[in-house]
Amino acid sequence: MPDHVLIYLIVLLNTFCQLMLIWRQKRMGTTRWFFMVFAVLIPLLAAVAMRTLVAYGVINGHIATQSRTEHLITNVMSILLIAGPWLMTLAAVLFNRSKKVRHCT
Repeated sequence: MPDHVLIYLIVLLNTFCQLMLIWRQKRMGTTRWFFMVFAVLIPLLAAVAMRTLVAYGVINGHIATQSRTEHLITNVMSILLIAGPWLMTLAAVLFNRSKKVRHCT
């Protein structure tokens, strides 16, 4: 399998795991869907944006020949692919905890 397909498979499995963790949060109601949608949208938009930039020649597709700015953009998009769903899970957990604290007081 080509490397880019394996990377997207890893991103897909990571996103699926994070969706399961968000789904298991209790007492979130419809807010759960907000976090789940953004957990999917962040890596999806990052991948589409990066592929579009490479396709239009804005960013060189070969990392070895990229400028500093292109390399920085590539790194940020790579981080968003993996960390985006994690950040949404963290946000859902923190939201749920703050909601529990408000109910207890």
